[in-house]
Amino acid sequence: MMKGSAGALLFALFLTLPAHVSAQNTSDTIPLFISFDSLSLDDKALMDKYKDVFENDLEDFLDIFNTSPKSKIDTTVYDMDRSSHVEIGLDFISRNLINGRITGISGVAFNPSVSYYHKTGLYFGISTGFYTDPAIVKVTAVPLVALSAGYQHTFFKRWFIGLGYSHNFVTYGGTVSRRLLDNTLSLSTSVDIWKHIVLGASGDIYWSSIHSRVLPEAEKFSSEIALSVRKEFFIYKFIGAKVFTITPALNFYFGNDNRAFAKQLGTSEVKGDSVTRKNVTKIISNNYFGFLDIEPSVMLDWRIRNLDIYATPTLAIPFNTLNTKTDVRTLNPKIYSFYIQAGIKYLFCVKPKKKKAANAASHVTEPAFEP
Repeated sequence: MMKGSAGALLFALFLTLPAHVSAQNTSDTIPLFISFDSLSLDDKALMDKYKDVFENDLEDFLDIFNTSPKSKIDTTVYDMDRSSHVEIGLDFISRNLINGRITGISGVAFNPSVSYYHKTGLYFGISTGFYTDPAIVKVTAVPLVALSAGYQHTFFKRWFIGLGYSHNFVTYGGTVSRRLLDNTLSLSTSVDIWKHIVLGASGDIYWSSIHSRVLPEAEKFSSEIALSVRKEFFIYKFIGAKVFTITPALNFYFGNDNRAFAKQLGTSEVKGDSVTRKNVTKIISNNYFGFLDIEPSVMLDWRIRNLDIYATPTLAIPFNTLNTKTDVRTLNPKIYSFYIQAGIKYLFCVKPKKKKAANAASHVTEPAFEP
């Protein structure tokens, strides 16, 4: 590497030399012309070598920022995203917030998951949630299990659409609070406009499995609409990654302001705070729909063949928060909550079994899973 860099530097400096060099003495100035033809064969060979090193170094440098669709990125990444595969992942979140609002769960959260994605776009998966909140840890070893299934596909290489359903099994809190807003139906879409900017939108509907007449209306149903604008920057062959992506985004959230309160109801039951439980039960009945949150973020994604590592620093800025003492909403409470989402996952390509005839009486089957 040092040899190549030195060669490139020497060649670049040589190109900056003037076409002729003037030699001056006390009596007269005699112009001295130097021609490449006057170089010896060894010097010419050395110059050609430095020229090749310089061109290769320059090509490698420009290739890092090459976003042309003709650029040859890792074929494993390209094939994996368009083939049937299994994903095993572990996600992390530093703070348990919903639309910038506290949920009553302290500490961080970890979410191991296993998902299967078919090349047609169908998928299903299972994930679990673990919290470091001491009160929840004492009550149950596995506080959350979630099942999900749906369909997602990118049409014309620019238009993404996804439809999914998930159900949460909560193992902490009271009998009623465990089944509050535990079903989710999601519809999402995004469009890549001229490969310069991506506009996205999603809609989520939440509803409770329990159907009690005494249950307040705000505890039975909730909804959310998210709008986003983002820009993806791709860097190839960077820090060991075949594809390194930087995605700054701006996200806007609108919806019912009751999901965080429903979560607080469950955690207050675990912590045995009867006063908090009474207040939360009163607050959750305030069914509000409006602008809830704005969250600027920057996603950093490392893709190294079958391995995907990401981190998303995010700043949550909630709006129209409810004052629990006065029952009055504040348009801009000037609350800023910083948190980080991060994760790692490994992708296993799934190929159909192919039978190979070893002879007329025996067959050999290829392995179904291949890393």
